[in-house]
Amino acid sequence: MKTTYTVVLDREDDGRIIATVPGLPGCHAYGPTPAQAVRRVKAGLRFYLQELARMGRKPPPQPKPITVQISIAV
Repeated sequence: MKTTYTVVLDREDDGRIIATVPGLPGCHAYGPTPAQAVRRVKAGLRFYLQELARMGRKPPPQPKPITVQISIAV
């Protein structure tokens, strides 16, 4: 069974990229590039879900993301 997860990418002050899965607390990974951060978070997500299954638990339902971009003049 395939499930789709939302991943949010942000650039840290030191230039690293952090990939976060908002629907799964603590599921995040860093990488020097967006592609590397995504590869790492996919591996972490796989492990996270395997551990939940091992403990007999189901993943929480995925929240429906609401995103808004705004522009302001400073």
